[in-house]
Amino acid sequence: MTIERRNCPVCRSQSGFTLVELMITMVIFVLAITAASQIFVGLLTQFKQQSKVAETNIEGVIGLELLRTDVEQAGFGLPWDMNGVTYLEADHDLILTPWDDTVYNDAPGNPPRALVIGTSVGLNNSDLLIVKATNVATNNAAHRWTYITDNNGAFTIQQVNSSQEDLLNTDYVIGVMPTASGGRKRVLVSGGAGEANGGVQFAGTPPGTTAGLQPVANTLLSNLVYGISSTGPLRMPFNRADYYIRTPAAGIMPTRCAPGTGVLYKSIVNHSDGMHTEIPIMDCVADMKVVVGLDTNADNLVDTYNIPAGYNAQQVREQVKDVRVYIVAHEGQLDTSYSYKNQVRPPAVPAACDFDDVVCIMDTGLGFVKAVDLSTLPGIGTKWNNYRWKLYKLVASPYSMR
Repeated sequence: MTIERRNCPVCRSQSGFTLVELMITMVIFVLAITAASQIFVGLLTQFKQQSKVAETNIEGVIGLELLRTDVEQAGFGLPWDMNGVTYLEADHDLILTPWDDTVYNDAPGNPPRALVIGTSVGLNNSDLLIVKATNVATNNAAHRWTYITDNNGAFTIQQVNSSQEDLLNTDYVIGVMPTASGGRKRVLVSGGAGEANGGVQFAGTPPGTTAGLQPVANTLLSNLVYGISSTGPLRMPFNRADYYIRTPAAGIMPTRCAPGTGVLYKSIVNHSDGMHTEIPIMDCVADMKVVVGLDTNADNLVDTYNIPAGYNAQQVREQVKDVRVYIVAHEGQLDTSYSYKNQVRPPAVPAACDFDDVVCIMDTGLGFVKAVDLSTLPGIGTKWNNYRWKLYKLVASPYSMR
């Protein structure tokens, strides 16, 4: 008996895909997977780039805020008259810095300058910014201070009864006598027995007071006492922080950074040996320039922007009104799909603005011109424009100079 297959529903339901249909399906599936993987890789790459950019921005905010705080505190607690006291300062630390630190010292007997600038001494001819104050170090004592008051021969120490704010007997301090006699102000006072370079251990918990830090008896005056270090003896009657760019040793420099860039450091001068303790605050930095607003005619207004080269402590204190720091760094990492759009040399840049430095900043009379030639970074090659470069600008006014 013969069965008619074309009218057999059961037979039709048991028929499968042909080889051609399977091949077409597989090709479509492979194409779909390939497209999806390309999108995934693109999203993953973009996520990585944005993560690095966000990381850089957070790092920049924290680092620049640290720099701003130190600049605003420049001169805090510094004696204006050393009263015959001599001291040491930074030693020649070539291990960390490519320049001679002693060039920027005020030792052995000069009052310390609140701000000192070394021009074109760092990586890519970047500047060095030195801040001197009692509170620019990281130890706890450097952020404490008090005053001792004479009350008809009885001395009292101002305290707030807080372990975080009150000086400890183990802290090393300096004493400063505010006075206008003989044209002097903020005179460094002797610390008495155990004195070293103008500093002494506090030993001032009531009812006792440290010998030599008290004001003159029966004058109803007060002497200021500033914490310097939690350990001693002191090397100098203040703390010092240097900001500069240098390339660290291999394995420490982040691999995402462009060739020719370095790390911006805050470097604190140690009282023990005059060497530096470095704190990295920003990666992938190409250059830093520092410009200072000066009041040269005592009208309390900025007359010119310049570097106070050769200024003594009094001139720095009286003439510096604000500090402008320009930092060139890049966000994230190399991105071959990105092209830096800014001009290397904007048309408005005068011919006098030379490019020996990576960043050129000059006063044209109408305002500052800022130009960046990133293609000159050593070893960067032709991919310099595949980084997201950024010019950070920081403007701060030291409290002690307002």
